[in-house]
Amino acid sequence: MNLKGLYLRQRDVNEVEIPLHWKESFNKFMFGKTCGVEHKDDGSIQFVYYWEDFSYWYKENRVQIERELKLDDLL
Repeated sequence: MNLKGLYLRQRDVNEVEIPLHWKESFNKFMFGKTCGVEHKDDGSIQFVYYWEDFSYWYKENRVQIERELKLDDLL
């Protein structure tokens, strides 16, 4: 699912759902904010980000995100 789809579904976002090329930007935004931790059966953990925080970040980057989606559609 792309970032716009994550935004529109209005639910918390798992760490693995954020595309790699957007992770640095998102992690900088999330620095100092709260997130949840999900413990997996294999002993690993996964961060879960609250939708409200994700939506603020998305709105700050909406132009770039939607431009990227349009380019992907054209190519």
